[in-house]
Amino acid sequence: MDNEPEGRPGSPRLLGAVACQGVALASPLPILLFKRVEIADRLDLLGAITTEAALLGAVAAVAALVVPRLRDKLPAGAMLMLGGLTAAVGLGLMAWTIELALFTVGGVLLAAGSAPGLVTHRILLTTDDRPADRFRTMSWYWGAVATGASWPLVVLIFAAVGYDTLLWISAALTLVAALWVGRHALAHDGDQEAEVTVARLDVPWARRSYGAAFAVGAVVIGGADAAQSLLLGEWQRSAAQNAAVLAAGTGAAALICLFGPWYHRLHRLGGSRRSDAIGTQLLIAGALIFLGGLSFTYIGLVVCWLFAGGAIALAAAGLDAAVFPALAPAIRRSVAARQVLWTGAGALVGSVANAQIIGTWSDQWKIGWLGLPLLVAGWAIRRFASPARDAETAVAKAQDTTVPRRVFDADSHAPLLCVEQVSVAYGSVQVLFEVDLRVEEGAVVALLGTNGAGKTTLLRAISGLEPTIGGRIVYAGLDITKTRPTWRVAMGLHQIVGGEAVVGPLTVADNLSLFAHGVSRSQRDQGIDEAYRLFPRLAERSSQRASTLSGGEKQMLSLAKAIISPPRLLLIDEFSLGLAPAVIADLLPVVRRIADQGAAVLLVEQSVNIALSVADHAYVMEKGEIGHSGPAAELRTRPDLLQAAYLEGLAQALRTSGGGTGAQ
Repeated sequence: MDNEPEGRPGSPRLLGAVACQGVALASPLPILLFKRVEIADRLDLLGAITTEAALLGAVAAVAALVVPRLRDKLPAGAMLMLGGLTAAVGLGLMAWTIELALFTVGGVLLAAGSAPGLVTHRILLTTDDRPADRFRTMSWYWGAVATGASWPLVVLIFAAVGYDTLLWISAALTLVAALWVGRHALAHDGDQEAEVTVARLDVPWARRSYGAAFAVGAVVIGGADAAQSLLLGEWQRSAAQNAAVLAAGTGAAALICLFGPWYHRLHRLGGSRRSDAIGTQLLIAGALIFLGGLSFTYIGLVVCWLFAGGAIALAAAGLDAAVFPALAPAIRRSVAARQVLWTGAGALVGSVANAQIIGTWSDQWKIGWLGLPLLVAGWAIRRFASPARDAETAVAKAQDTTVPRRVFDADSHAPLLCVEQVSVAYGSVQVLFEVDLRVEEGAVVALLGTNGAGKTTLLRAISGLEPTIGGRIVYAGLDITKTRPTWRVAMGLHQIVGGEAVVGPLTVADNLSLFAHGVSRSQRDQGIDEAYRLFPRLAERSSQRASTLSGGEKQMLSLAKAIISPPRLLLIDEFSLGLAPAVIADLLPVVRRIADQGAAVLLVEQSVNIALSVADHAYVMEKGEIGHSGPAAELRTRPDLLQAAYLEGLAQALRTSGGGTGAQ
C-alpha cells in the first residue's frame, strides 16, 4: 500500500530492510569459520584466533543483554541503523588489518553491532494480525538469513577468493543495509500487539524456544569445525567441494523457507498442534544430522544435511511466529536476548565437547552426536506441550457440551441466575477471578465498571460464548456451565451485544420477522405491532436497511427482539454505547417494561447514572472481580461517590467512605 507508513512494524518495506540486514550480518559467520586457518596464517597466531572467537561470542552475548535496556531510550529502527554502521566498520577493520589487536577490535565492533539485529529483527517482523502472515514473514526472513550465510560459500566454489575480499564485500552489504534500515529509523517494537499477550518471561513458548536455540547453536556453530574436518579429511574433498556441501545446506534452508508457506501446514496450526509440528521439524532435523554424519556415502551426507537445514529453518520460523506475539511488548527483547544467550551456550558446549571431551572420536561421531540436542529439543516441545497448550486443551474441554443438570428444586425460590465463583481466561491470561453474581426474576441488575474490567467477558460466559475455567453458572435451577449457547437461547436466555446487534443487509421489517422465528404467527404479528408502537421510528423506516440506521435506531431494533420473543433473562451489553441522551431517555422505559413483564435483565453499562436510573441492584467490577454489590437506590443517594467512581475505583471509594457493603 502506497500510503502505508514505512516504519510500521510488520510492513513489507520494513521487512525488506530488515531482511537485507539479516543477509549482511549472517555473511561474516561462514567466512570466519571457513577461512579461520587462512586468517590465523595471516595473523600468525592460530591460538589467538580461537581465543578471539570466544571473546566475540561473549561480546555479542553481553551486547544482546544491553539491547532490552535501551527499549525506552532508542527506537528499534535507529538502533539497528547504528548497529549496522558499527558492524560495517568492524568488518572493514578486520578485512584491512594484519595486526591481531586491530583484528580483535574489528571483531568486537562486529559482535556489538550485530546484537541489535539478533534481538529486534524477529520482534519487528512478528506483528501481523494473522498467524499465517506472521509465519510467512518469518519464513522469508530466515530464508534471507540462510541466503546471507550461503553466498560466501557459493563464491568460494567458483573462485579462490581471500577472506579479506569476502569481508570487504560483507562490510559493503552491511553498510547498505544499515542505510536502508535508516529510512525506518522511527520503527519501534514498543506497543504492537497482535493477540492477547502475557507479561512473563517463563511462559511455555519462551521456554521451548530456549531449548531449540541451544540445540541449533550446538549444531550450526559448535559443529562447523567438525563438519569441515569431516569433508576435508574423511571424505578427502577439496576446499571448493567442501564449500559446495555447506552452501547446499544453507541454500536448501533458504529455498525451503522461501517456498515453505505454499506447501507447509505449519502456519495453519495453533496451540498443541503447532507444538507437535515444530517439535517434529526439530526431530527430523536431529535425525538427519545424525544419519548424515554417520552416512557411508557422500551423497547420503549431502541429502541429509540439505533437508536438515530446511527443517531447522522452518522450526525457527514457527517458533518466532508463536513466541513473540504472545509476549507483552515490554519483555520481548528480554526473551530474544535470552535466546541469543542459549544459542551461544549451545555453540560453546558443542565446540568444547568436540575439542576436549570427545576429541579422540572420529569426525563422523562428532557430527552425529550433535543431532541429539535437536532430538531432545523436539521431543521436549512435543512431550511437554501439555502444560502450555495455550489453553487449547482447556478450552476444548470447557466447550464439551453437557446437558443442563438440575441443582435447585423448582420450588426452592432460588434466583433466576446464579454465577458462582466463575473464572475465565484468554489463553494463559486470566481475566475473571471467582465472580459471584445473582439476578432475580423481574429485576434489572446493573453491572458497572470501567473499560477492561471484565463486564463483557462475564456476559459472554453467561451466554455460553466464552468457556469458563472454574466455577459454575446456574440458570432457572439448572447448571448450564457447559451447555451450548444455542440451547441457552432456547431456554430463554437472550443477549443483545453492544453496537451492531442487527443484520445490516436486511430491512427493519425483515429483522423483526427474523426475531420472530420460532414463535406463533399471532404472537409474531402482535409483537411486531407492539415494537412499532414503542418505537415509532422503526415503523417509519420499516423498508430501510438496518445498516443505514443510526446508533439509537439500531439499539431500538435490538430491543424489539425482546418485545417480539420475550426472554426469561435478557443480557444487554454496552446499553448506551454511542447514543445521544435523548435516545437513551426513550430506551430506558422499554428496559423497565421488559422487567415488569417478568423477565430478568442484566445490564452492562459504563455510565453509572444511566444504569442506576433503571436498575434495582448493582454490581461493580474492577480488574475481573466484583468489588461491590448492593441496592441501586443506595448508590443513587450518594452522588459524591459517583463523581469519584472512575477516578479511584468505585469499590475503593465505597470502602473509604465506610458506608458501602463489600463484595457479596
